[in-house]
Amino acid sequence: MSVRGVSDNRGPLISVVVPTWNSAAVLAQALQSLAAQSFRGFEVILSDGASTDETLAIAQRYASLLPTLSIDSRPDSGVYDAINRGVRLARGAWFLVLGSDDCIHAPETFAAVAEQLQLETCAHLVYGDVRMMAVNRYGVPVEGRYIGRLPMSRFLQTNICQQAIFYRRELFDTLGGFEGRYRLCADWAFNLRAEFLAPSRWVDIVVADYGAAGLSATGIDEAFGADLPELLRAGLAGAAGRRDLWPMQRRLMREADRLRRRGDWRGFWRYAGTYLSLLIRRLPALFGRS
Repeated sequence: MSVRGVSDNRGPLISVVVPTWNSAAVLAQALQSLAAQSFRGFEVILSDGASTDETLAIAQRYASLLPTLSIDSRPDSGVYDAINRGVRLARGAWFLVLGSDDCIHAPETFAAVAEQLQLETCAHLVYGDVRMMAVNRYGVPVEGRYIGRLPMSRFLQTNICQQAIFYRRELFDTLGGFEGRYRLCADWAFNLRAEFLAPSRWVDIVVADYGAAGLSATGIDEAFGADLPELLRAGLAGAAGRRDLWPMQRRLMREADRLRRRGDWRGFWRYAGTYLSLLIRRLPALFGRS
């Protein structure tokens, strides 16, 4: 099923992808928060997993308030499959993923964000904060603000809430979308890979009111946890010239030592070898010949 509204031939600045599946109980408040935006240069793509409740009927009621609303409903293999499908339909220069149980924080939010996006020339990823609307594992009080500027050194311990991130549309094609093998943390893996491409930028704006009750906020993604050291190794190897990342290269030797203590010598040499290769590339700069 597909329903498409009228759009500007020049394309919107922002595409908002809302993945849904039997979301009738919460969807109206998310769509209402979008309809209330004073800035209108955005489209909404509802990427639905063949809901059997009133989700689609509720969405269609907002067609007049959101004339650039698109509804694409078909079976999918999970939330990241729905997100990937929605982003492929996106025409905006930037895209935001909004959960069906989340809301854009205030009517002026997109206007404030649009001003920042139109000035951005380097970052692939621009993010703000969210207001936590439920008890969460981050220890943020209900209605408290999360997360502020996130240095790369902290990126390995915690993630940016996806509801606060505006991605360049072309970044999705460069990275090949969100990895479906990560059931809960495909956005974290995507964000890490994006950060190694170019530094992200934080803006002092609360973007969304985050439901904070979904699986990604409460569950554990074991596949992502197991792959995190390799994501770090590959990212650092591909960003050898980034001086801001040089201090993080020491983490490779920590991982190498952990593997050595486990008796995994093949793994040890993989991480130690990458570290030594990166160190050799840094030597001219360390000795003042950069």
